[in-house]
Amino acid sequence: MKKSSIKSLFRPSLFWDADKIDEVQHAAYVIARALDYGDIDDIGVLRKLYPDEKIIEVIRTRRGLFPKTGKYWAVKFDIPLTEVSCLRKYYPREP
Repeated sequence: MKKSSIKSLFRPSLFWDADKIDEVQHAAYVIARALDYGDIDDIGVLRKLYPDEKIIEVIRTRRGLFPKTGKYWAVKFDIPLTEVSCLRKYYPREP
């Protein structure tokens, strides 16, 4: 797949601000953007491009996801909410 062709798989408004997107190097970015802003068709494309394990990894680790997005997909993929980074406080707890 060509680096710029990933944009052609999704709605143009999803990656309006990106120039070239490499599906491997920018996987977390693509997944997060599709989860946050994508529609049902975009999610279908996303799930064809990336295995569920990669999507789950992004849901667990991507702090920039909208909390609403993180919570929704955590429930869909049966991920404990305590393991979703975007739902955690950004400051450490004091003893």
